[in-house]
Amino acid sequence: MVPRLLLLLLALLSGLATAADSAPDADPELERAARLRDEAKVLRTQADDTLATKLPACYERFLVNRCISNEKEARLETIRQAREMEIEASRIELAQKQRAAAASGRTATDAPTQPAAPTPPEAFAIQPDPTAEGTRRQREADAARATAAQQTERQQKDAEKASARAKAEAEAAERAAAAERDRARYEERMRKREADKAKGTAN
Repeated sequence: MVPRLLLLLLALLSGLATAADSAPDADPELERAARLRDEAKVLRTQADDTLATKLPACYERFLVNRCISNEKEARLETIRQAREMEIEASRIELAQKQRAAAASGRTATDAPTQPAAPTPPEAFAIQPDPTAEGTRRQREADAARATAAQQTERQQKDAEKASARAKAEAEAAERAAAAERDRARYEERMRKREADKAKGTAN
């Protein structure tokens, strides 16, 4: 029983070794093309994630539109780099296919001889985010309401100060008038006393 299992195991290992020997060697150029595509994919993901992360902060700044434009331009530049990598990968793959076709004696007449033309920048135009636009309008409305409330509060305080000032002035004027009346009565009493004294001396 054991020798039979051993023979089966050896046969299996031998078959695996034969399959590994018959496997074609990896093409370094195709591996490079695959790496370029992977790097391009990572760049595209990073560009989108960075834009999504930084856009909300733009609405906290004074120059909102300029901030948004700068962030979108940064994303577009990263997308261009990714696109160049993808074009280079396509060029490598096409060249490898053409070499393989030539080696096998075939001619790929229907295969493109040039890599695809770069995608125009207009294709990467970012459409406005309706959610972000709604948030921006809401912030502007909140700011307008806050400004109006501050102005109303300031006007109320100014009115209260003016009322208090007018009241203080009226009270001061009343005190001055009372003092003037007291002085006039005092002077009247003094004149009367002097007159009485002069009359008594004459008698």
